Amino acid sequence: MGISYFRECRTQTPRLSNPHLWIAVILFGVLTLSHFTQLPGQILPWGSDSLSPVLGLSRHSFERFLYLLLVLYSGWTLGILGGAALWLVSAAAMLARTFTVSPTFTDALLESLSSIVIGALAIALMKAYDQNKQRQEGFEKVTKDLESSRRSYEELFTNASDAIWIHDVDGRITLANKASERLTGYSASELIGKNVRDFLSPEALTLARRVRDGILRGEDMEHRYEQRLTKKDGSEAIVQLATRVIISDGKPQTFQNMARDITEERRLQDNLQFYLRQVLQAQEEERKRLARELHDDTSQQILLLTHGVDNLASKTDNYLPQELRDEFERLYDLSKQTYQGIKRYAQALRPGILDDLGLGPAVKWLAQEVQNLAGIEVRVTIDAMPPLAPETQLVLFRIAQEALNNVQRHSGASEATVTIRCQDDQLTMTIDDNGEGFELPQQLSDFAGQGKLGLAGMAERVRLIGGELQVSSQIGKGTTIVVKASTKLYDQSSS
Repeated sequence: MGISYFRECRTQTPRLSNPHLWIAVILFGVLTLSHFTQLPGQILPWGSDSLSPVLGLSRHSFERFLYLLLVLYSGWTLGILGGAALWLVSAAAMLARTFTVSPTFTDALLESLSSIVIGALAIALMKAYDQNKQRQEGFEKVTKDLESSRRSYEELFTNASDAIWIHDVDGRITLANKASERLTGYSASELIGKNVRDFLSPEALTLARRVRDGILRGEDMEHRYEQRLTKKDGSEAIVQLATRVIISDGKPQTFQNMARDITEERRLQDNLQFYLRQVLQAQEEERKRLARELHDDTSQQILLLTHGVDNLASKTDNYLPQELRDEFERLYDLSKQTYQGIKRYAQALRPGILDDLGLGPAVKWLAQEVQNLAGIEVRVTIDAMPPLAPETQLVLFRIAQEALNNVQRHSGASEATVTIRCQDDQLTMTIDDNGEGFELPQQLSDFAGQGKLGLAGMAERVRLIGGELQVSSQIGKGTTIVVKASTKLYDQSSS
């Protein structure tokens, strides 16, 4: 039988179907019978005294040696448990004969104890061998798993769709994948050893250093950030970049960067922003035209009509019936209301106060209009503001206008507040009410699907000035709209 068969037998608990178990049992029985009786030498070869001159052993000493061999055979074929069991019964048999039958007690005891100790050592060695073999096999399995994981990681790293490169603390690239070649235009061999500074403009290098310093300070840099890289052909690529530090022995050793090329996506987005800005600009121009026509043409005609009705009623006051005079009064009041309504609509389309006095007074005017028309108390608090670009003022005004219109028409609120704060380089405008509230969608882009086009329009307008829109609402607890934007951006756009 092969070695693998014996190894398999050793690692399993002995079973009755195992032939080695029965061989060991039969041999033990025959050996024990010979050890305690005087069998004829013709049946058992070691029973004859002819072996003594050759081996230098007596018959019983030779039997104790055979017990030892049987223990080794059992341990090898039946495993540690089988070998230990046979060692135990062999020890019992040898000691039993030593204490009950043997005429030379001292020699028999010494031989028995020697066989027992050697058998125990053999069992211990076999156990140690098996344990070492298991550890070696476990180590080999772990090594194979690690090698398989390494190959899988290398394949994943090499064929990843995102560009991945690793550079040391001085910026020298030590490893790069195929996507890095497509992104930069350099081959992998050309990238190794190059410094990341070679791909960055002064502005991009400043951002990279700020990110690196933040990571080394332990700041959370899980989110991707945008960076601009200069390619081999001199063109510029816009990437979304994630950077993390690899630490060894408590010290930063390398930085791993994962970049996704969004140049085309950004170009499409910029085109979309451009067309959206053009649409909004055209919309505002149309609002200005309509407001001007309503103010200069329609409202003037309504005003002339009102004066005409008033003059006609006053001239015929003495001879007209009372019913006609009442009708003239009603027409006069209706024409005045129409005139006031047209003036209000013209102001709402494009309030002159926004162009003349700025955002603060225009927002206060909006609040007063809501309070006059709907009886909703609107409190306004505005900090001193830096000069804002006309486009920025217009975006913030339209958001405030839409928000207050929603308060007036849909919220069921009794009061609202408008707050504009300027702190450091950030402007924050907050509009909240104590109305009925509503259930928010998962994303701001879902407002349009829910029919809340006003809120969707706010989000689009804020995006045009690089700001951020936050909407929070709970049923029965009102709604809060927060617009955040950088005043630095405003100053740059206004210059």
